[in-house]
Amino acid sequence: MKRYLYLLCLVVSFAGLVSCSKNDPAPPPAAVGRWELNRGLASGFPASLSINGAALDLYYLNSEGSTIDIFSDNTFNENYRNVAVSDGTGTWEFTNNTLTLKYDSGASDSYTYSKNKNIEELAQVTPIPYTFPVSSTSSVTGNIQWIYRK
Repeated sequence: MKRYLYLLCLVVSFAGLVSCSKNDPAPPPAAVGRWELNRGLASGFPASLSINGAALDLYYLNSEGSTIDIFSDNTFNENYRNVAVSDGTGTWEFTNNTLTLKYDSGASDSYTYSKNKNIEELAQVTPIPYTFPVSSTSSVTGNIQWIYRK
């Protein structure tokens, strides 16, 4: 009888050890979270303007603001503000540090993810054409690359 009792205790102990295996869920991709428009990088403007490579405050310059909420279920919501406020929704993919947003409207945007000294950024892959007023009667055209921070 003692043997059966010891055997039963041994079996229960092994069953307890086997059932304690950890199945931790994988951490969410780095892109998941809230991203806020931080600045725009100017390029392609005439050299005489001396703003190429400059980080521009888009809110101060043109009252532009944006947040992108990336959810772990592979959906997102972008809230864009420039006098009028609008939302864009869709799905996303994150591969090789490239975040691709696929809007429900059919459009798409791509961003490159980077992290430097705990500062996480998303840089727009394709800059947006932008017209910049230089006087009350003239303007110049170049590109602005939007940069978001978490």
